Amino acid sequence: MNRPTLLALCLIAFIGDLTAAAKLGSIKSSSEQSGNEAAQAFDSSTSTRWSAQGRGAWIQCEFDTEVEVKEVGIGFQAAERNYAFELHSSLDGKKWEKTERLQSKSRRGVVNYTIAPRKARLLRVTVFGSNENDWANVHTIHVPGITAGPTSGRDPGTKPEFVITEWASDPSIANTVAISLDDEGRAYVTAARRRKQSSLDIRNHQDLVKKDLSLSTVEERRSWYREYLTGKNWIPDRNGDGTRDWQDLTVQKDSVIRVTDKDGDGKGEIIRTLDEYHTEVTGIAAGVLAVGSDVFVAAEPDFLRYQDADGDGFPELREVVATGFQVHMGQGGHNLSGVTLGPDGRVYWSLGDKGHYVETAEGKVYHQPNSGGIFRCELDGSRVERYSSGERNAQELAFDLHGNLFSMDNDGDYPGEKERALYITEGSEHGWRLNWQWLRKQDFTRISGIPAYNPWMDEKLFLPDRADHAAYLTPTIGNFGPGPCGFTANPGTALSPDLSDCFFMTNQQGQVRVFRFTEKGAAFEFKEQAAIKGGRSNTGLAVGPDGALYSACYGGGKGSIFRFDVTEEHQHPARKETREILPRPPEKATSETLRAWLSHPDQRVRMKGQFELARRGMGSLLKDVLNDPEASRLARLHAIWGLGQISRRAPGTLALLARAWSSSDPEVIAQCAKVAGDIPGDSEEAEAVRNHLLEALSHQSPRVQFFAAISLGNHKVREAAPALIELASTQGSRDPYLRHAAMMGLKGALTPEQLAELHSHESRTVRLASIVALRNLQSPTVASFLEDEDELVLLEAARAIHDDQSIPEALPPLSQLLDRPGLTNEALMRRVINAAFRVGSYPALLRIESYLKRNEGSSKLKRTALASLLWWSQPPVLDAVEGRYRKHSARDKNPANEALARLKPIIMADNELREVLLNGVSVRGEASWLEGTSEHFNKLAPALQMKALEGMAKINSPDLRKFVEAALSSTDSKVREKARDYAAKAGVPMLDLLMGILEKEGTAGKGKAIKQLAEDKDPRAKRKFASLIEQFRQGQAAPEWKLELWQAARANGIELPETPDLLEYGGDAQRGRAIVSNHAAAQCIRCHKIGKEGGKPSAEITIGPELTGIGKLRDRKHLVASLLTPSSEITDGFGTVVLKTTEGEEVSGILTKKTELFWTITLANGRKRNLRPDEISSHILASTMPPMGAILKPEEVRDIVEFLASQK
Repeated sequence: MNRPTLLALCLIAFIGDLTAAAKLGSIKSSSEQSGNEAAQAFDSSTSTRWSAQGRGAWIQCEFDTEVEVKEVGIGFQAAERNYAFELHSSLDGKKWEKTERLQSKSRRGVVNYTIAPRKARLLRVTVFGSNENDWANVHTIHVPGITAGPTSGRDPGTKPEFVITEWASDPSIANTVAISLDDEGRAYVTAARRRKQSSLDIRNHQDLVKKDLSLSTVEERRSWYREYLTGKNWIPDRNGDGTRDWQDLTVQKDSVIRVTDKDGDGKGEIIRTLDEYHTEVTGIAAGVLAVGSDVFVAAEPDFLRYQDADGDGFPELREVVATGFQVHMGQGGHNLSGVTLGPDGRVYWSLGDKGHYVETAEGKVYHQPNSGGIFRCELDGSRVERYSSGERNAQELAFDLHGNLFSMDNDGDYPGEKERALYITEGSEHGWRLNWQWLRKQDFTRISGIPAYNPWMDEKLFLPDRADHAAYLTPTIGNFGPGPCGFTANPGTALSPDLSDCFFMTNQQGQVRVFRFTEKGAAFEFKEQAAIKGGRSNTGLAVGPDGALYSACYGGGKGSIFRFDVTEEHQHPARKETREILPRPPEKATSETLRAWLSHPDQRVRMKGQFELARRGMGSLLKDVLNDPEASRLARLHAIWGLGQISRRAPGTLALLARAWSSSDPEVIAQCAKVAGDIPGDSEEAEAVRNHLLEALSHQSPRVQFFAAISLGNHKVREAAPALIELASTQGSRDPYLRHAAMMGLKGALTPEQLAELHSHESRTVRLASIVALRNLQSPTVASFLEDEDELVLLEAARAIHDDQSIPEALPPLSQLLDRPGLTNEALMRRVINAAFRVGSYPALLRIESYLKRNEGSSKLKRTALASLLWWSQPPVLDAVEGRYRKHSARDKNPANEALARLKPIIMADNELREVLLNGVSVRGEASWLEGTSEHFNKLAPALQMKALEGMAKINSPDLRKFVEAALSSTDSKVREKARDYAAKAGVPMLDLLMGILEKEGTAGKGKAIKQLAEDKDPRAKRKFASLIEQFRQGQAAPEWKLELWQAARANGIELPETPDLLEYGGDAQRGRAIVSNHAAAQCIRCHKIGKEGGKPSAEITIGPELTGIGKLRDRKHLVASLLTPSSEITDGFGTVVLKTTEGEEVSGILTKKTELFWTITLANGRKRNLRPDEISSHILASTMPPMGAILKPEEVRDIVEFLASQK
């Protein structure tokens, strides 16, 4: 019986007698996770689901007529968990009959649950979580006798329906990243052709990580490229000059392109290139913004402005506003981007974590080689400033109606890590450092034998605020996942009224996610709304003057721009007026018209009026609006921002705010305080606003206090210090953003010496704020806080002194904390130990020795301290705590060796320290370190015996042969295998050993033995190797060692077929798990969920299919194919397809389901289309997953296959 027939019979048996009159009606739920809505539990697909968090979450369906319910089929996602649930039924929605508490049956698929028969019009399933968490995850609910009706789906009328259309499509706009629409409705898009090709990606060149981390400017990278890349065969000869060098990086061109709907048919068809970008250090063009007739472009290393100098309607005059962005090669996609317009009349843009060295026209230097940041400038490109720092990849930025700046930062590379929602303020620090991406490249771990310390994860810096959170960063306001890309805000009249205050975000899931931000203290919290499904690989987002949402689409070879809009009956009533106003030249509008625009419901119209009034210098009119009791709050705020614009070029303007400081509206006072911080602190005008700011500091509104504190710091108001200290001590202890504001104020109000005097203040928060202020000032006086008894305060001081570019003068006092017994905080003590290592003096060495002699601290800390002594004379270039590049001079080895000799009894009595010592011998090759250890060889654990053999081989120990022979008799197979590695070096005859291994049954060690045999010149070895080659050709080679045999043959010039089955067997599951979890380039867990890794162990969205239990579902052949050619077979719902029908129609979208009967494709507009296979003439499948053969070694692929096959 074929599978379709069997499936049909199973379905008939499951459904039983159908009652044609009974149909499914509306569907509701108590809540739902974005992307996993209630309707998906009734769509007959096990690949989709309803998910909601909270015990007692429910999902409900209505029938169009009264039915008898006696059996319900339910399928739970992650079915291995035990879900508790109840079934509730009702005839009228008022009186409910419920079943007893039921338990899921831990079986995959749909399980039938029989209940006492009852009549019902409504059926509800209430889930009380599982044995692992409080999530409900249901992929299928089916009631026999009920069919899907025309009203099934989301409850009618709750949300407007979206219409998604392809607005433009052309190969010239392929791989679009960013999009911006000007006031005429013309779209500017960036086409990124260089990404991961001419713009190199360090993940593909991991041997260069240390060199890349050593760079501190773009010009250093340019010089390195020009020297290093000459003759590198991995670079295509793109310019055809017969030489492979840096010039081949200048051929591929990114571009900014304007797309125009000239004929008004709703399709963009006129394509015109604005500019191209293609130097050897050019990253990608990833940001664009149209402002009036100007266009701003982010294409690292440059941020550019284009002006329409000749008035022909096209901006052709090119100006570099700032340069020096992207110091490092770094990861592809972490670029200069996010160009957006602030209501304060400045242009803002975002830099990923690749670092910057930016020198402004005013002579200010911003240098953070391993950090991202948010930058801004005036509309004419002047006054470039760094606004915040520490973002990892905040790809796009967006302001709300009150001028608050947000972004969704793209994190989530480490197991358990999540993306971060950021509220970005002046001077805020968001914590991420590029060097943390490469902690596994540290050499310290080769000797310490423990995983690299990871400040980002181990100190939980990516999480929201908590009691022990690092004080130097402003924490995320919430975590989410996965992978944000485009991000924009509704300016007020776009789409529909119910979305007027929403933010929109794209990722790789063919949808637009929707968020709302609401005030919480001095900061915000956010909540996710129902997502808008549609598009394909949506990237950049922008709102058009027509009120629709436009999304760029990356990939596929033929670029697209999608238009998202609600149906006409749901559109905002002011959209038409907005569309009419935006194209009008503001310079031709009357002042009264401009004033009227300040009250418009659309932010873009208000800004248009504000900017023109500011350009004209009409401060008096703006003051009148501000003081007008009939004016709306938003009109008054724009009046304040307009006065702020004027004040930045015309001193004295802020006197016009005088009456506003006493407003009954706290937001008005908050914005007055904010713009007051922008004027020069030494001006007469600053004197006039200081009293207002001091008064605002005691206002009951946290937002007023926040902006007042920062502005007082900008003005260096010393008399504000007592109030700022009080703010830190009280509200700052509860609100990290108020602590940040107090810190910013104190940094300006007090000298470093005065800040240091606060080391004895009774409030921990005051001490923490003072430390962070001194850190920002790079002042050695921060060392005064090292006498504190509070380990959290000590840790913050240690971070300030040790981390980033450090405070070198304070490192010796930090190292002296090793003399203080009883300190246990790991983050603190790692920095203290490393400070002593970096200081490198003899007293510092003795401190590490004394610490080990006291035998206190965790095993991790003791291993780290001993590794520091073993590395003492040859310090690694990557820091042991941060992984930052730090070059130290070589040191005399004798003092360290003498200390190690004194410590030998302690080391030999501790198995972990003994392992570290043996690691040191094998890595450093120092013979004296093995003295006194060889007599303990037979008592060592197998892992330590292997380390001892490595060490003896490294130093060419005369005892090597004796111990190799002893190890060859070990009962541990891995010890024997390690001994064979060194047998030849030790002079132990190898051939008989190898022949013996190959003749034995089983496969342990045979792969390595084959490689060793292939290198042996003995005629017997050659004959045996030839016989193995023949076995391979005859298909008789054991699958577990076919790869090694194939590799050995190729090394000897023997051609054997390279077939995928080489990778099916013989891997190591433990190594495979490590690759899946930690490999920097493969990044498996970023997209896939395996057990509790790769996402919240519940219903968190994943970009790739879940792999939990994959070994039970797929054979090894399938696993290999999925890794090497991921597009050959794609799991339902996780790949895109472009196909042609037999009628010649082209159809593209996400391949949601593929059976022998139908292909179900989710189109860009969110609708599904079914096609029979015989209706399809050709198709191209594409997976977002790259082929792993280009990233991983064959042995690594085989290890992953072994690990996945074990997941049963």
